[in-house]
Amino acid sequence: MYNRLNVKKVLLLFCFIYLAGCATRPPSAVTFMTPPKQPDSQNSAAPKSSSLGGICITGLTTVNAEKTGDIIEETPFEIRKEWNFNLNVQGGSRYGYFAFGFGFQMIYPYGYIGFASEHFGTMLWSNIFPLMALFEDKNDEDYDFYADNKGFGVSLIEQIELNNGMKVGLTQHFSRTVAAYTAHGGGFPANWPSSFYFYEFGGGAYLSIPVDVKTIGIEASFSRNYTYKAYQFSLTVDYII
Repeated sequence: MYNRLNVKKVLLLFCFIYLAGCATRPPSAVTFMTPPKQPDSQNSAAPKSSSLGGICITGLTTVNAEKTGDIIEETPFEIRKEWNFNLNVQGGSRYGYFAFGFGFQMIYPYGYIGFASEHFGTMLWSNIFPLMALFEDKNDEDYDFYADNKGFGVSLIEQIELNNGMKVGLTQHFSRTVAAYTAHGGGFPANWPSSFYFYEFGGGAYLSIPVDVKTIGIEASFSRNYTYKAYQFSLTVDYII
């Protein structure tokens, strides 16, 4: 009985993950550029291996989307029902200027690699679906599911340090973004989480504030949703340990 209950829980969890949409937005620039704290005894010029983790909460909104429709022109359903928040848990490691790590946006995994120095950074990221798309069976009725939901992108980052360890930075990014929205159908349940993709490019700025051995970040960005001809604003709060 105990094993059967465990199997049911695992299957329910898998179904929820499968349906919840594979959100993949640009990962936190503050988390990527924040160097892990080093004990005084390790402060030397030699490259050091270290790690950190953070939680990011993002609020976003999309405006001025291109209206479409044969009879009544209106904002596309996906844009109207797009989720206005995103939860990101990110962990990473640094070895000298080489940075890499992984995280979960909502409940979907992604990974990133890049270069991060005191003043410049380059980050490449992707969710897991480009890899899984290589193994899709063309005879499967859900063929192209992973290809349609692949998300990836690149960010360029520049930053300078202010007084008391605070840092300000600028970001630019281009991505194939996969976003979550609430789909609707005639069955039960009538509403369920799903996802859609779009290409976007944009930029933003951030402020990084050290608090003891932790860091708090505030990021704001503005981007152009090229696929849906819309503009998107987002505000992210980071808590890094």
